[in-house]
Amino acid sequence: MTIKIASRSSKLALAQVKEFVTEYQISDYEIIKIKTEGDKKSARGETLFDKAHFVSDIQKCLLNGQADYAVHSAKDTPAKETKGIERTFLLSKTTKDILIFREDAEYDKDMRLGTSSLRRKLQAKHHLGSKNIFDLSGNVDTRLEKLNRGDYDCIILAKAGLERLKILDELKYRDMNWITSSGQGTLALEASTSCNANFLNFDNLDEDTRRTNTSISSERIVLDEINATCNSAISIKSNKDNLVISGEIYGKDKYICFSGSSSQDAIENIKKQNGLILLNEHN
Repeated sequence: MTIKIASRSSKLALAQVKEFVTEYQISDYEIIKIKTEGDKKSARGETLFDKAHFVSDIQKCLLNGQADYAVHSAKDTPAKETKGIERTFLLSKTTKDILIFREDAEYDKDMRLGTSSLRRKLQAKHHLGSKNIFDLSGNVDTRLEKLNRGDYDCIILAKAGLERLKILDELKYRDMNWITSSGQGTLALEASTSCNANFLNFDNLDEDTRRTNTSISSERIVLDEINATCNSAISIKSNKDNLVISGEIYGKDKYICFSGSSSQDAIENIKKQNGLILLNEHN
């Protein structure tokens, strides 16, 4: 039986599907390519929109039976669950961001730095001291093209995506050691709850994938509780071994570091430091 897989049509999205079918030895499949509302907004140069726009159009294909599975970047999926959709996180790579340079150069605070993410903008401001931060829209190819033609001196992208595209070795870059988004570097596989999806059966997952799911789920509890979205200026990670959660919330002029031995501990730590006020400064 041919398995129908819904995906965005970008090179990175299709590379992610290829990684999924290769890992799980799926040979009989069809990719349903979808230009999502998020893709349309990004193509128009918009940067301030809910990243769920990259996901919702694809989820409709699952709910109406047009597709059996959907493959997403996990960081694009909302913390809140979608009714009728089951999700599993798998095939993790590095969570790191990288700073990519147009020319061989050491970082300078006056460089024109491009990124569309509010989190990354504020991390560049607080951690790198960046003074010239500008919006950057488009898919990976478009962003690198804008860098290479001189619109920016450097840009920030996720390292995992460039690894999946097999172009990382072509770039001049520097690893960023800051914490990134929940699910960055990991894929999200979705199916409707009415689908007999063996890949989504938690008991059938290998131990590392089970721990990845538990880890990201604990992060999502925090994000959901404090009403953080994909556009919120927050970084978060949890340790797969002991589920200690840590991260940062970035305000316009300052940021806080938070941690906790559980989701609820982390939430309480955020509230004690008035982190919710910082989180809502940008609304």
